[in-house]
Amino acid sequence: MSLGRFISLWMHPSSIADVVTEDELARAEGRLQTRLPADYRNALLEFGLPRPTIELLNAIVNRQLGLRDVSDFLTPAEMVTVTEDWRDLGLPDGLIAFATDCTGNLFCFPTQTDASDKLPVVFFDHDDHSADVIAPSFDRWINKFCGVAPH
Repeated sequence: MSLGRFISLWMHPSSIADVVTEDELARAEGRLQTRLPADYRNALLEFGLPRPTIELLNAIVNRQLGLRDVSDFLTPAEMVTVTEDWRDLGLPDGLIAFATDCTGNLFCFPTQTDASDKLPVVFFDHDDHSADVIAPSFDRWINKFCGVAPH
């Protein structure tokens, strides 16, 4: 799975991904009144939340790859607080934040009420309040970073 490869490439070798439980995900879904996509849920339950090093950003910038870096993956509890806090700052009601880039922009999923295997990943730019689909699914999004070779 792509998240496992991402972890092996972009986390410090002595670091361990943060464990995420089914209960944590269910609580976040309940608070946010949405269902998270199955590819995201399954990846987190299997591999945990990665904590990428600055090397990912460095590789993207130095090679001028045109990718938006992911610098932090939100815990389920953080998903709730960040999403709720950003609602007052322009985040559309139909988006749920799950990660951030190095400048605090948000990677989001659209809200949904039914279970779905995959949902698009949306990039929310906090400067101009634009929201653009950048990948058709979590797995396809994370796989883009797996195609970047570390130094």
